[in-house]
Amino acid sequence: MIPQKAFILKTPHEKSELYAADVAKSCDDIGFEWEYIEWYQGQADIAWQNTGVPMPKSVTGNQAAQCCFSGHIHIWKKIVDLGKPAVILEHDGMMLHKIEIDIPDNMMVMLGYKLQNPKRYDHTTAGPPRKIIDVLGGGHEGSHAYTITPQTAQKLLDHVHENGAIAAIDNRYFLKSRKVDIPIKIMSPTPAIGWIRASTIQPNNVSAARNYDFIQSFKNHFV
Repeated sequence: MIPQKAFILKTPHEKSELYAADVAKSCDDIGFEWEYIEWYQGQADIAWQNTGVPMPKSVTGNQAAQCCFSGHIHIWKKIVDLGKPAVILEHDGMMLHKIEIDIPDNMMVMLGYKLQNPKRYDHTTAGPPRKIIDVLGGGHEGSHAYTITPQTAQKLLDHVHENGAIAAIDNRYFLKSRKVDIPIKIMSPTPAIGWIRASTIQPNNVSAARNYDFIQSFKNHFV
């Protein structure tokens, strides 16, 4: 099935509100339905109580990491309840194209890389995604923009229930260090980016801007 909706994860932080408004506009600009997920900033205990699923048996990480992790879990549950694939966007995940290809089960499909200057990717010339391919480097830097089916969302929820919410969600499910056997893929050309600006959770306000190697279609349109 083709995702018809995006869930945008944001917090009451002033910057998160501003960033999320840009994300919503990026969805509006391509005619893509979206819904804000108003989540928690530094209130991990309350966040875990409101995911819609039982709290994992084991939880680690600072308050910010736990709030991010639990926010994604809440959206996974929403996708299960929706019964349709959906796009998950953090407050810096900007949509560039609608998705017109089916999303397979048992697959986490990344939608784009992190950029401090969004204009460096010529998405207009690249065009919308036409296929789903392997990521390069064994993982993907960041949980800012991806799509999954309800079956995959349930499998992720089951994994958290059985293994806990350990450290940051990026380390657990996205980076090379990922601890789940669900394959990680990416759309080509990429229909989104993570627009990296000042962090809402890091003490020095610096967000991680690194990426693993770009796929060829992105390299061809990176200026």
